[in-house]
Amino acid sequence: MKGFLVILTLLFTQIALAEPHGVFLTRQKRDALQLFSSMQAPTNVQTFAGTQLLYYGGPVVHSANVIVVNWTSAVAAQTQKNIGPFFNALVNSNYIDWLKIYDTNIKAVDGRAGTNQTITRGKFVGTYTITPNNKNTNLTDADIQTELQAQIAAGNLPKPNNNTIYMTYFPAGYSISIAGGQSCVDFCAYHDGFKSTKYGNIFYGVMPSLTGSCSFGCGSGFSALTFDSSHELLEAITDPFPTPGSNPAYPQAWNTSNGYEIADLCENNSPTTLNTKSGRSYAVTTLFDDRTNACSTGPYQSSK
Repeated sequence: MKGFLVILTLLFTQIALAEPHGVFLTRQKRDALQLFSSMQAPTNVQTFAGTQLLYYGGPVVHSANVIVVNWTSAVAAQTQKNIGPFFNALVNSNYIDWLKIYDTNIKAVDGRAGTNQTITRGKFVGTYTITPNNKNTNLTDADIQTELQAQIAAGNLPKPNNNTIYMTYFPAGYSISIAGGQSCVDFCAYHDGFKSTKYGNIFYGVMPSLTGSCSFGCGSGFSALTFDSSHELLEAITDPFPTPGSNPAYPQAWNTSNGYEIADLCENNSPTTLNTKSGRSYAVTTLFDDRTNACSTGPYQSSK
């Protein structure tokens, strides 16, 4: 769905696809509270006969360098304290290892040569809290892109390379719009990428606060946040340049022919777990596996 984690619905409703970026307004999903009530391998794993992620010729992120960006110091204290350790565990786990099936040493569907990349474990770079130049609480995606570049230019964020992903978290009370959709009304989170004249490729995730109307549609609590964050990070790795609509094409990387990314097909599954050496477990999304035409089940293990 071109980078979006769409709204959960408390009713079983029909899925509606809207342009651009393929924003799903609703989806068949169980009650959001039930979704995060247990931390175990999902029992309702879907299979998709004939469904396949295809390679469209664009780059993937070889080794994700995750930078957490707190949009002001008003981001929830629990998020500021715990999201960094979560990403440190995730990028150093076999949750990343099996993504090698989405390496790009193959030809794309249009016959162009692949980018010859291998997906490997990455690193957590650090957490940065910014004081945005833009003081508005109603933001567009263009506002976020402008602010990220301004903070990089000011030295408040590390400069990007082709592996950098800025996972950006917002305080309660912020509304974000993109492609005709609004946070907590049309989507729970999204990722995107663009080419900066000065800094090259900039990849980022946008993670609204799971409070207020978001908690109704997207779930609440830290487990809901790690579920959403894993969804966006893994899609940013395997499809860092999502494009509008439901007809994928270069420079996209891995999508189904109608525009679903690696986590989109598995949104109706309950979370699986990412376990750490210290014994902590995080809720993460299941991911589509081209080898089995089904969603992965986990659980997964981190070396951290």
